[in-house]
Amino acid sequence: MILLDMEENTSLRPQPELHLRHLTGINAQTGDFPPELFGQVRQALAMGMDQLASHGMEAENVTRIIFMLHDTAGFATCFPLLNDLFGRTCPATTLRLVKPFEQPGQLVGIELLAAASANDTQA
Repeated sequence: MILLDMEENTSLRPQPELHLRHLTGINAQTGDFPPELFGQVRQALAMGMDQLASHGMEAENVTRIIFMLHDTAGFATCFPLLNDLFGRTCPATTLRLVKPFEQPGQLVGIELLAAASANDTQA
């Protein structure tokens, strides 16, 4: 019988995850939504990036994006924005069709799941 001294493999442990919910495209200064989907997605993602930064993370930490949309019309116009922000990491993306939002003018809701990189969690 051969016994091996096995080192703990921390790469197999799940990394701490941050789940940002209820990101909307509302303009904090005016309280209104931009009229088009692209503007709302851009605003919601900017809010998400600010929240990630407050936790020491950035776009490359995002592992999944969930878009909640009542209507997908105009979503293709968001592809260049998504590519610029997430092109290198390509997080999993889910489009979830939902009933119309309760807030008048809201076209999208976004959730982001982000994981700290292995370098961020090691002491």
